Order: sequence, then C-alpha cells, then structure tokens
Amino acid sequence: MSESHKKFIAAEKAVQECEENITALSQAQSSLCFIQPVGNHRWLISSKEKPGIQIGVVVDEKTGVVTRINWRQVFE
Repeated sequence: MSESHKKFIAAEKAVQECEENITALSQAQSSLCFIQPVGNHRWLISSKEKPGIQIGVVVDEKTGVVTRINWRQVFE
C-alpha cells in the first residue's frame, strides 16, 4: 500500500511538472509525460509511469497562464 502511494505521488508530480512547463514541453519530447494537443489551446498530459494520471489543461494564448481543467486516474 505504501509503495502504491509513493508511485501515485510520483505520477502526480510528473504531470504537474509537465503542466508547469507545457509551453516549452509541447515543442519537445518529455521524458516524464505524454503530451497531446486536443485543439483550442487545450492539451492532455498523461504520466508515463504507473499508475496512470491524465490531466487536461488550457493555455491562455495571451498570458501563457496554464489552467488545469480536469484530472483522472487512467485504468487499463
């Protein structure tokens, strides 16, 4: 249980780091996350590690501010 909790926290930290750096990471490959554009300045960020966490973000094109719009755990 403790090990699962540690992995979950690590996955959340990975997507959070990708979220905070989305404008730079969208141009390059990230070793922490899968990043997919979904249109209208919206992106899906998924952790590469298990457990899978996926967040949706929107980037304000004028200010560059990133806002998380959803969060979910990905089950296989």
